[in-house]
Amino acid sequence: MVPEVKIKICGIKTPEIARKAAENGADLLGLVFYPPSPRFLSDEAAAALTASLAGSAHQPGLVGLFVNAAPAEMARYADRYNLAYLQLSGDETPEQVAEISRIRPVIRGLRLPVGVSPDQALALAAPFGELPDVTLLLDTHKPGMYGGTGETGDWQTARAISARFPVLLAGGLNPKNVDSAVRQVQPWGVDVSSGVEQDNLPGTKDPLKIEQFIKAARSS
Repeated sequence: MVPEVKIKICGIKTPEIARKAAENGADLLGLVFYPPSPRFLSDEAAAALTASLAGSAHQPGLVGLFVNAAPAEMARYADRYNLAYLQLSGDETPEQVAEISRIRPVIRGLRLPVGVSPDQALALAAPFGELPDVTLLLDTHKPGMYGGTGETGDWQTARAISARFPVLLAGGLNPKNVDSAVRQVQPWGVDVSSGVEQDNLPGTKDPLKIEQFIKAARSS
């Protein structure tokens, strides 16, 4: 039996959207603790968001997204918000990732350059993918940008990595293409942020798009 794909909705900013994602069966909710991001959560907003989920029948795991943060800082956030995963979207080395994975399991963002071959991609992924308690998040590379790009990557290359390591597929996913992406890549899970947002409003999630995305991913 093929395991059901995990669904992560990233860049959650409000209690209302958090509850909507939970009600529709999201497995993971991404909370962005990187101040330059339009999806950044202050401590006050994060506390209100996490408190709002206390009575939900379905309890998604919470993922804290960080960029080049100190391990001690991430440990404080992990305890404060009961994070299930730490997502590393910066320049962290395999050695640093191994250290941080002792705090919580890690989702390591891997930004693949356009045109990279499957063999080259595997060589980039292996130093992280071979670590215990590490899941790879595959996204497309955009110079000077951390985190998601919103641009669709090479699914054939992603499939080569997914065949070897646990993978969260990201990059340009939306309710219309996630079914095809899951069928082609067969990842452990999928990650979406801009693909379920209101047009031209970064950080503002669309409840209907969230519902549609989760249904489409499950149908695959």
